[in-house]
Amino acid sequence: MKVYTSYFGNLKRLYASGIEPVGIARYQPKWFNGRNMKQLSPTSYMLSDRCSREDYLRLYNAILENLNLEQLKSELESIGRDVALCCYEKPEDFCHRHLLADFLNKHGWDVQEFGFNPHKKVQEPEPEQMSLF
Repeated sequence: MKVYTSYFGNLKRLYASGIEPVGIARYQPKWFNGRNMKQLSPTSYMLSDRCSREDYLRLYNAILENLNLEQLKSELESIGRDVALCCYEKPEDFCHRHLLADFLNKHGWDVQEFGFNPHKKVQEPEPEQMSLF
């Protein structure tokens, strides 16, 4: 079983690749009926305007330190196929799933963002001259 991270906007590609999306956001999209692992989500306070970036990092790292990694691994393996831990932010945006992936990787897992290559330069499409006739 392979564990990825991704975002809800990528669900079609995940499904097409045979990867099971698992929500890790505090609030799931209404249209998402997949699995949800609230124990991996930030708290409501962390998502509020009152929470600074420093507090967010401290609080989410505390959540990570209290994770039972064996139980998490067992729960993910019970799905029976590759999984993607999903929330809302695009790959290049700050997000708790990146903190989660870093934490899991430091503990011997191999978690990568699905379909994202940070070294690949995004190319703008060449404009096409349209004919009037």
